[in-house]
Amino acid sequence: MDTITQISQLSFHHGLNSDKAFTIKLTSDKFDSVASSELLAKVESWVAANVMMSSKEVPVLVVDMENVEFIDSLGLQKLLASLRLMKSHNSNLVLCALQPSVRLVFEISRIDQVFGIFSSFDTCMNQFHTQKQPSEYLLAA
Repeated sequence: MDTITQISQLSFHHGLNSDKAFTIKLTSDKFDSVASSELLAKVESWVAANVMMSSKEVPVLVVDMENVEFIDSLGLQKLLASLRLMKSHNSNLVLCALQPSVRLVFEISRIDQVFGIFSSFDTCMNQFHTQKQPSEYLLAA
């Protein structure tokens, strides 16, 4: 099962140590050990390819979680590992469109304080395009 159905390049104005971002749209309604391990492997491969192909910085990743209704502890761990990997390359990973059940898990575990989380994909894009200093919306890990 492939949890990444769309990777599209988006142009950001300035900030975030990158002038480009990529989106990953998760298609499964469960973000469990299988789906989260697959996502982490793809993020690792994507980062390695970016580092090898250019000396430029790694673009920001936006993970669209609109379809995800369930997340377990391993899913949270893999998201954190993905965020740490992105931060280690002076980039970032932000989340958007969390369903109420998933958002509750983030709030209870206080992981919502670690990620930049946006209510929708459009809100995420609007924030990046209208803010003079978008890094204010991305919390340090």
